[in-house]
Amino acid sequence: IWLRTESGVGAGIDSYYEYLLKSYVFLGDQAYLDVFNTHYAAITCYLKRGPFLVDAHMHSPLVLARKFMDALQTFWPGLQVLKGDIDSAMETFEMYDHLSSEHGFIPESFPADLKVNWAASPIRPELAESAYFLYKATGDPYYLQAGERIVRSIQQHARVECGFAALYDVRSRAREDK
Repeated sequence: IWLRTESGVGAGIDSYYEYLLKSYVFLGDQAYLDVFNTHYAAITCYLKRGPFLVDAHMHSPLVLARKFMDALQTFWPGLQVLKGDIDSAMETFEMYDHLSSEHGFIPESFPADLKVNWAASPIRPELAESAYFLYKATGDPYYLQAGERIVRSIQQHARVECGFAALYDVRSRAREDK
């Protein structure tokens, strides 16, 4: 019996996909790549809607399981680069970069219109990692500049006397006080 019948690439499953492909890269065990490729094909078929990666129901994959995406998905373009799917990585990254540029950070969740659903940001590194992988793969300075924007935004809006603070709201740049 499945406890959860929805699937996506964000919160709750992101590390699984990431570790599958990176395990193949680090260990060279073909079994990791075979499993990853099976998932990648299904994700491309059922979860990719233009640049968006949606969550779908297991038994009805064309039905959305939720109407928003989450910040943990922003690792996906970097994984697409490692897979060798550069064009798809660029398309997906551009959507996330637009959201990040608009708000200075990626909100924890957002719908397809790229408005803010859950405004908090614990300052996740996934989008910066994707920018790095895309820059290394393409040499395009756009990705280096995107990474620089991410770092500048963290320095400008999240730096506090003792380090860095998560943001309570990416729209107002209000910081968490914890």
